Amino acid sequence: MPQKYAPYGLWESPITADAIAEDSVSMSDIFVDPVTKDIYYIEQRASEGGRYVLLSNQTQNEVFAKDFNARTRVHEYGGAAAIAYNGTVYSSNFADFLVYSANDGKIKPITPEDPKKIYRYADLCVHPVHTDLLVAILEDHTNDMPQTVRNSLCVINSTATTVTSLVCTEDAEREFYAAPTFSPSGDRLAWQFWEHPDMPWEGGQLYVADVHYNPNTHTLSLSNTKLVAGSASTISACYPLWASDDKLLFTSDEGEEGNRFANLWECTRARTKPVLSSVVQQDFCMPPWTLGNYPFAFLDDNGTKAICVAWRGGRSVLYVVDITTGSYKEIKDESFDFVVIEHVRRLSDYTFVFTGLRSNAPGAAMLCTLTRSSFVPNFQVLRSTASTSAAPFPEGIISLPTPLELKLAGNGIVHAVYYAPNNPEYAGSSIPNEKPPCVLGVHGGPTGLETQSLSWLKQYFTSRGYAWLDINYSGSSCYGRTYVERLKGNWGITDVSDCIEAVQSPELRSFIDTKRTAIRGGSSGGYTTLASISLASSAASKTKFFASATSNFGISNLELLADDTHKFELMYMTKLLGVYYDRSPVYFSARIETPLLVLQGNDDEVVPPAQSWTIIDGVLKNKGRVEAHFFDGEQHGWRTSGTIKRAIEFEREWYEKSMVRTSVGK
Repeated sequence: MPQKYAPYGLWESPITADAIAEDSVSMSDIFVDPVTKDIYYIEQRASEGGRYVLLSNQTQNEVFAKDFNARTRVHEYGGAAAIAYNGTVYSSNFADFLVYSANDGKIKPITPEDPKKIYRYADLCVHPVHTDLLVAILEDHTNDMPQTVRNSLCVINSTATTVTSLVCTEDAEREFYAAPTFSPSGDRLAWQFWEHPDMPWEGGQLYVADVHYNPNTHTLSLSNTKLVAGSASTISACYPLWASDDKLLFTSDEGEEGNRFANLWECTRARTKPVLSSVVQQDFCMPPWTLGNYPFAFLDDNGTKAICVAWRGGRSVLYVVDITTGSYKEIKDESFDFVVIEHVRRLSDYTFVFTGLRSNAPGAAMLCTLTRSSFVPNFQVLRSTASTSAAPFPEGIISLPTPLELKLAGNGIVHAVYYAPNNPEYAGSSIPNEKPPCVLGVHGGPTGLETQSLSWLKQYFTSRGYAWLDINYSGSSCYGRTYVERLKGNWGITDVSDCIEAVQSPELRSFIDTKRTAIRGGSSGGYTTLASISLASSAASKTKFFASATSNFGISNLELLADDTHKFELMYMTKLLGVYYDRSPVYFSARIETPLLVLQGNDDEVVPPAQSWTIIDGVLKNKGRVEAHFFDGEQHGWRTSGTIKRAIEFEREWYEKSMVRTSVGK
């Protein structure tokens, strides 16, 4: 069939909001029973209200009951909800916040009844000898204010259904814990610790202690606790994993200023040192916004070789690291087309599992086996997130990412990813010399990364004739600590200017209509969106630079957020800002001339609904153009099919009304 022509932004597309929302599934975790070698994974299903479903790879069936939600709200963002050991699976349940065990079909709670949902558990770790004793993070919401939530490490006795304290201090309201892990013998325990005002990627510290078992009381205690890596505010050490009873591996960004990347390190009783012979200018981990997302695993029983994920040019790369020699080898293979690799777990010698995302296909739970000498990989899909019921989209409809390094004023660069309009049914625009409208995506965090993985939301727009541009602005992760710290004290300024300069860059002006560019983002990306169209410091607010804007649960009032956000991020802004009033979009809403769409979850505790109401009220008082939609039952991000569908359609309709149809006369 001959290709058609239509104005950019108004192409017809088979990628519908219904199709995206209907079978929306994401792989949130994969883990291995270290004794039985059984594999399990957790997938989030929008069609079931965003429920996290824990599945056995062996049976392909759910491990727990059909209404079980394998999710935790520790740190609000959760992660590390479940583990398996010697045939027993343990998991937190979102419905009642209890931890359950499942073995041979027998399911029971192993933490005490908690009708008021005061206690939250995550990052479970089974003692390798006394296997009914588990160490876990305990988050205590007895006094449920961000300033009074208490974090500690506890011991869960799965036989007695009791919880006892293991590591807890008088400063628990300021403290955080993550990644408790036993040495192979169970005689030592390592964990990550940080406290306000740090985030774990800023000043995460690793501690190691000797473990003592009391046979009379069947309890564990610690002694000889030592700080082995990391330093408050200055050096981040993350992801501890024992290679042996004496050797602990982890990631650390310790190094010389200007050359600081999170590389692999090791700690023994004798010394702590980098594993690699010289600094590799790539981050070997992502910032731990969620728990349990390990970027490496051991390939042999002796812990002499490890499979590691690093980030280069905004994409994951795989290395085999020889820990004894400090050398590394990249895995290069035509079958390796993953742009994001997470949750790396050892299965057996030279075999590991992970969750993987591609640019041109749905994500999957994966198994990889390496040949021992040449490290040639053999990849096997264990479970795909591809829809099983929806009709496949036409071949060639996916717009592939083009990573860019765009030049900034002062000879700096900003990282970006460009997606061109693409639909095999269309040859271009019916309007002579028309350039496509552009959606500029701003990721959340702000210490985050917009990856190059397949997003059906982006394809929804590119298949309709939009260009899409993701900006990994100054402060984004996976480009080294120096790039992250560009945003220190400059949030609302540097991120905004990076977005504006990127759109104006010579590399892009020939591809997109800069006068029909919409800016959109969620959470802190929503803040950058609002800041760009309101703050006095933003060049875009002076000239109505952006034609349209969408704030998904965006931050408008920094002073309000500082009081009512959750504990994990309560002090996050102090380093990013320094001042609140001059950077709060709500106080400058009179400057907003850009048509604004606001989408917000009514149950969001990270960015509460008041953040959206205040900016809406400000725009309305000044007779600005704003449309808003609030979703019951939704928290920080969309999890249910109905909300996903409506949010996509609201956004498309908004851009058509505010910048597409106005320019083409339709």
